[in-house]
Amino acid sequence: MTIPARLRRILLLTSIFVVPSLVPSLVSAQAAPATPAKPAEAPAAGDEPEQEVEVVVVRGRFIPEPQRVTSEVANFLSAADLARTGDDNAAAALTRLTGLSVVSGRFVYVRGLGDRYSSALLNGSPLPSPEPLRRQVPLDLFPSNILNGATVQKTFSPNYPGEFGGGVIDLRTLKSPNEDFLTLKVGTGFNSETTGKTGLVYEGHPLDWTGLDTDLRRLPQPVRDAVSTGKRINDTNFTPKQLEFIGESFINSPLTVVQSEKTRPDFDAELTAGRSFDVKEATVGLVGVLGYKSGFKTQEALRQDVVSDTIEAEGTNLSSTWDIVINGFGSASASWGDNRVGLTGLLVRSTSKKAQVEVGTDTNLPTGQSYRTEGTAWYERELASAQLSGEHKLGGVELQWRGSIGQSTRKAPYERDISYTVVNGITAFNGASLGNAIRFSELKDEVSSFGFDAKYVLKLAKGREVELSGGAVTSNTDRNYELISFAFTGPRGPTSNDVLRSRVDYLFSPDNINPARFVITEQTGKDDAYVGSLENLAAYLASEFEVTSFIRASVGVRYEDATQKVRTTNRFGDTPTAPVQLANDYLLPAATITWNFADELQMRLGYSKTIARPQFRELAFTPYIDPESNRIYQGNPFLKDSEFENYDARLEYYFGRGQFVTAGAFYKKIDNPIEEVIVRLERSFTRFINAPEATLYGLELEYRANFELPFKLPVLQDAKWNFAANYTYTHSEVSAPAGTNVISPIDFRSISATQFGLDGSELQGTPKNIANLQLGYETDNQQLTLLVGWVDERIARRGLGSVPSVIENPGTNIDLVYKRDFTIANVDYTFGISGRNLLAEDNQEFQISKLGRSEANTYKRGRSVSLSLTVRR
Repeated sequence: MTIPARLRRILLLTSIFVVPSLVPSLVSAQAAPATPAKPAEAPAAGDEPEQEVEVVVVRGRFIPEPQRVTSEVANFLSAADLARTGDDNAAAALTRLTGLSVVSGRFVYVRGLGDRYSSALLNGSPLPSPEPLRRQVPLDLFPSNILNGATVQKTFSPNYPGEFGGGVIDLRTLKSPNEDFLTLKVGTGFNSETTGKTGLVYEGHPLDWTGLDTDLRRLPQPVRDAVSTGKRINDTNFTPKQLEFIGESFINSPLTVVQSEKTRPDFDAELTAGRSFDVKEATVGLVGVLGYKSGFKTQEALRQDVVSDTIEAEGTNLSSTWDIVINGFGSASASWGDNRVGLTGLLVRSTSKKAQVEVGTDTNLPTGQSYRTEGTAWYERELASAQLSGEHKLGGVELQWRGSIGQSTRKAPYERDISYTVVNGITAFNGASLGNAIRFSELKDEVSSFGFDAKYVLKLAKGREVELSGGAVTSNTDRNYELISFAFTGPRGPTSNDVLRSRVDYLFSPDNINPARFVITEQTGKDDAYVGSLENLAAYLASEFEVTSFIRASVGVRYEDATQKVRTTNRFGDTPTAPVQLANDYLLPAATITWNFADELQMRLGYSKTIARPQFRELAFTPYIDPESNRIYQGNPFLKDSEFENYDARLEYYFGRGQFVTAGAFYKKIDNPIEEVIVRLERSFTRFINAPEATLYGLELEYRANFELPFKLPVLQDAKWNFAANYTYTHSEVSAPAGTNVISPIDFRSISATQFGLDGSELQGTPKNIANLQLGYETDNQQLTLLVGWVDERIARRGLGSVPSVIENPGTNIDLVYKRDFTIANVDYTFGISGRNLLAEDNQEFQISKLGRSEANTYKRGRSVSLSLTVRR
């Protein structure tokens, strides 16, 4: 499936440019009294009037609408929650919910299970991912300013995808506004480890601040011409003169010379507008968002590599990254009678400009030698999505439909590494090192989907009802990834020490690129590209009915028929490993019972079967270097689907509007769970393995209440105080008893599972404890919230044999967010200030061996402070 670039741009720009088209009309509308717009949505749960509702006749008047209308165990993030926490993206905001944690600041884990075990949707539709290592989209790409809320459902229901291990995250974007609005926000930020301190940079292009690459990083034309021949670029296929010409085209000083400079503060700005108006009998709603964010981070990481109780390599990696994010969102909808049709467009572009230097020692180097590497990179991630959806009532049938197309890309043009040896403090180029490379890579992920849901309520005797529902969805995902790599080999003849010790742009100057010194050679591997596809056709039937006046049951089944293909290849057309095809169909049952057995008290019980498919990267044998950890990942073409049996129970007590306490328990049995493991070959690789079986169980507690202080504060006499806390305990255990076999991630033979020491170990990525706390107050014009989050240690990467596992310790994170509204000259403003990571917790990844603790990737994150000013018209 290919989305024409012109069509994609038209769809997106139609939505995104809603913002500037709204600005003039909104500004002029302020001069005259606005005509009250017809509401397009029901009020949020927290704004409901305190009155009895027809759904619960006697009991449940305090149960909020989301919890009342759903039969499932779920958590909800509202627009008010997003405003209170001040988190700037969906990944950070979701960590405030029970049982959710974030990895690498981007990937959300539900109940300790990794992103491969969960689904992320946008308004009910699947999304493409720009990440080579994952099929799921990183949720930090979604700025909170485009979100109206999110639902995290932890019990499976047949209307959601069957890939449901930990849960499903359904992000909901802004829809029709109840009234016209226009806001402009600007902000700045500071970090104690980065701002004002010396960081690393490279010149690049004057327009790099836009996050848009120019032709500066494009594959040089002579190289493109050589690649088009289909031949490997080396001295076998090209003449010395041709190689010299090709090599000299790589001369690009602005992209190769690493320098130092003071780091600037962060900056962000966003413009948001909304308008609602009537056209005959229809209400039309328009919402648009434009945003820009520029942020810097400098990290000095200690990295030690332990094998057989020996530190084989130890280095300090200093890196500075400039992150630029541009986002545009537009939504247009029309509502009339019992009908609503909406068009939503989203474009997010996240670019990272990175420079790094690493110095250290390696036992493979001769005695007295150490190493130094320098690297520059530019990573572009872009997500573009367009969705058309509708809601209708046809007689007694409620019909919802949605169609979406999306494309994600990740481009890493001109990613360059240079390796040096250091002897007695003198640095010289090391042409024999594998660390010398000029890489160009690109990933493209495309998703198209269409689905519908129908619902019919059947009236029975004695006022009872049966809700019958069904639906179908088809989705197609196509992925292409390709890497081509080059290096200057040599020197091939006598070369003075002055040349070998010179700066990189002098080292690889025209005088030195010739057959006698340095020659460009292609290093593209035999498996440096892959293509993948996933075709999935699903349908479901479900029924929700009253067993008694206070007991409701929901039962259903989902059928999925999917074919997943992955083929490892290269630019020469080879297929070095056999193509992988997983074709499976599943019947996935689900049942939930909700018992409202006392006033404001209800119990939920759930059972379901679900699956998790391997991700493309986990199946492709193509090696990939993760730029964040400098680890090499490589897939396992023999992986199988994971299958889940899920049991859930939750007790909920609602003692006031928006106030509750819940206690839940869950149990999961997993066949063939997929684990990341570190294997040691000629160097360390991270690969994947199907463990035979695993179990996971735990409990979740949540409490939220409003209260008054026992004493009065003169400055906060009208303050409304609120407190919220949640806690999740998870126990996981892998079972690999004698007599069970697994496919070895080393040589892909079927061998006894006992050889890998998996039996009795914890699942990778699953912390035992997760806790969150919120305490704050609100008045008519100000809001203060203290946020505390704690995540226990977890296995980041499992070690095998002589390699110990890498443990991550996220630690305790404390944030403080304050906002105050004020008015000047009849214009409303909001001032905001927030402090993040107030305890200055470090990023900690380590290994435990007979040597004690060794740091795998540990660095200071520092404290951050951000300031913002918002003006509203």
